Amino acid sequence: MPVIIFAMDGLQPSQVTPELMPNLSAFASQGVFFDNHHPAYPSVTRINASTLMTGCYPGTHGLVANVLMIREYDNSRAFQALFPELQYVIDKTGRLLLAPTLAEILSENGKTIASVVTGSSGNAFLHNPHQNKVGGQVIQREFTLPSSLGDELTNKFGPWPERSEPDGSSNRYATRVLIDHVLSQNQPDLSIFWCNEPDLSQHAAGVNSEQGLEALKVADDSFGEITRWLETRGADSNTDVLVVSDHGYSTSEGVIEMNSLVDAAGFSPGDCSGGVSVGFNGGSVFFWVNGRTTSVVNKLAEWLMVQPWCGAITVPDIHGEVEGTLPARLVGQEGERAPDLMMSFKWHSGENQNGVPGMFYTVGMPVGRGDHGSMSKHEMKNTLIAGGTSFKASARLSTPTGNWDIAPTVLHILGIEHDREMDGRIIYESLSAGCDPADVSWSQETHASSRRLGTGTYNQEIEISHVGKTLYVDQGSGRFNLLG
Repeated sequence: MPVIIFAMDGLQPSQVTPELMPNLSAFASQGVFFDNHHPAYPSVTRINASTLMTGCYPGTHGLVANVLMIREYDNSRAFQALFPELQYVIDKTGRLLLAPTLAEILSENGKTIASVVTGSSGNAFLHNPHQNKVGGQVIQREFTLPSSLGDELTNKFGPWPERSEPDGSSNRYATRVLIDHVLSQNQPDLSIFWCNEPDLSQHAAGVNSEQGLEALKVADDSFGEITRWLETRGADSNTDVLVVSDHGYSTSEGVIEMNSLVDAAGFSPGDCSGGVSVGFNGGSVFFWVNGRTTSVVNKLAEWLMVQPWCGAITVPDIHGEVEGTLPARLVGQEGERAPDLMMSFKWHSGENQNGVPGMFYTVGMPVGRGDHGSMSKHEMKNTLIAGGTSFKASARLSTPTGNWDIAPTVLHILGIEHDREMDGRIIYESLSAGCDPADVSWSQETHASSRRLGTGTYNQEIEISHVGKTLYVDQGSGRFNLLG
């Protein structure tokens, strides 16, 4: 039975209503709505694309952020995870992701995959970074895999249109490519459509702004066209569809000029011994220390903890116990490419100018614009909806699920048994032949730490849920409290 994954970048569960998204809302009412779904941390796109494609936490698959350092590639520079630089990583090191992708596993089992992406080049490339070895197709405006496919598509559909705001033009074009090329002609076992809306418009104009609401219609129109095409050909009865987003959303209430602050605090540049390289990821900032010197990590932690914009702080096990921080493994970031320190900005549940809760500090987005990347509970809840004969009908699930659960569930639906270890789990309670959701045992716990610093104390908490060995980050926050 073929599977389609339709990703709506930045879609929040609260936006799936009959008024805003009639096509998706109708689909959700007949399928499974996952009320407790989670993205990977940080809540940014390219790590979540990698998580979707591998079934692993970022620390396991190694693409730990949108802006990251890969030490074996360049040990003093954080870079944007975009094509073609991601290809350069493979060319130099022989690997990009540290876990196999769905594309690789499908190829090993004689099955096929194709992706059509209106999002970034990095997002698209991460769907199938070894396409030259495993086959499949990746289609994005800046490149195609294989490269020869570009001319074929241009001859058939014309060139990609200019981007618009909201980007209806790109998504209408991509929808035609998915239907008339991928689904009609290639008929892969797994098709992925990644829609760049409403993310593009929520960044540009704000969450639930006029443009943002128009962007929801863009995404919903593409989804409706695809599902109607399936219905008219009778393919809806033998095609499973999963609709997912990569993160929730917050609204900027202040921009932190982190580069100048790090310099002013006396930290050396990343190309110096003990120097610090900084990766900006919206609502989080990641730090890599040249030489992985724990004393520098401790100094960073002390400096950050007293800042009025500082939230939760995590460090990997290589640095042992840095007082006041929490382990990176709690947020899925333990691994060989883990940053030396990760900080999520402070956030709260106040409302933006459009009445949407979730406000935070960010490194790049002007006040009033939408952004993401932090451990805010408003970003650590995202959308998952599933429908088709493999799934229960008209169900709402409260068990914790995450983007890392999608790959093992898709492989199960496709009948593929494999020996690849994944962090995610098969979401049996959502399947028509699966267990009763009430029989799924899960728990929640809070991890806390503190540190006395001068005139006050830094305190933080990270809340996580567990289903067996699989963990889900619910939220994380921190603050410096003055004594007295």
